[in-house]
Amino acid sequence: MRSSRIIRLCVLTGFLIPIHLCLLVGCAVRQPGSGLGDSDVMLREVAPPGGGSWRPHELRRCAGVDQAVLSRGAREVLSTAHDLFRMGEGGDSVIELELYLSEKGRADGLVLLTLGQLYVLAGQGEPSVEPREGPAAITGDWGVDRPRLLARAEQVLREAANQRPDDSVVDYLLADAARARGDMSAGAALFAHGFGKCTLSASTAVLARYQGLNPHPALQTKGVAPEYPASAARDGISGEVVLDLLVAPTGRVSQVSVVSSPDRRIGEAATAAMTKAEFSPGRLGKYPVWSWVRVTVAFR
Repeated sequence: MRSSRIIRLCVLTGFLIPIHLCLLVGCAVRQPGSGLGDSDVMLREVAPPGGGSWRPHELRRCAGVDQAVLSRGAREVLSTAHDLFRMGEGGDSVIELELYLSEKGRADGLVLLTLGQLYVLAGQGEPSVEPREGPAAITGDWGVDRPRLLARAEQVLREAANQRPDDSVVDYLLADAARARGDMSAGAALFAHGFGKCTLSASTAVLARYQGLNPHPALQTKGVAPEYPASAARDGISGEVVLDLLVAPTGRVSQVSVVSSPDRRIGEAATAAMTKAEFSPGRLGKYPVWSWVRVTVAFR
């Protein structure tokens, strides 16, 4: 996804005027907590360089969380499962992963997450993923099969959570399973809890691979007019301030970094205003992620 567009805002005698709109988005994460707040990012983040493309990002505290090297067997079974899925044989993908689990006893967390994703899809009604063998083999009675598929999904994903306790995708998939069995309140709580964890490239790749997801940029829903500093106005200071905003899955701006500014005073004014802006969050498909957004505030 590439774009050369940015958000442009103009400050003129106290009014905020939209001029040109678009976003540059990247993955990011936040400090753990309630899963709902976004004001407790304690470490100063550095926005990825460049613009016009999806810019992956992990909070500094998450560096190395997903650095475990997969075993050769895990890599092979994940590759086989994906190949089968692409051929429309997702049920055989489940069987391959279950066989791997039964042979190894304790699988890599990413294998468990992938298997959980497939069971969730099956429990949501995707027939190509229904296994005909294994612990949740279908019987042909949807009233019986659906609860069994979702129960197995939740069991596998809880095992994945033990190995990947700070992985947001595990919570998102558990939320999908809860909603599929009709527990909307549990689904909402699990989904929100995932906001407080790391967005890891390996697990988000699983979502994209098996659900065909596309990235969607954050969109500004509320702006706040910057105050033109009186001293800057007296000195005839004008120009454009370019900012990078770190937008939380809740849509709040958690960090503002000045990319360029002709004067410190208007840079500070633009920063103060954009800290109060609100967005619909960046998403990978339906799943909210932390994202970087570049904006330009023009002082005339």
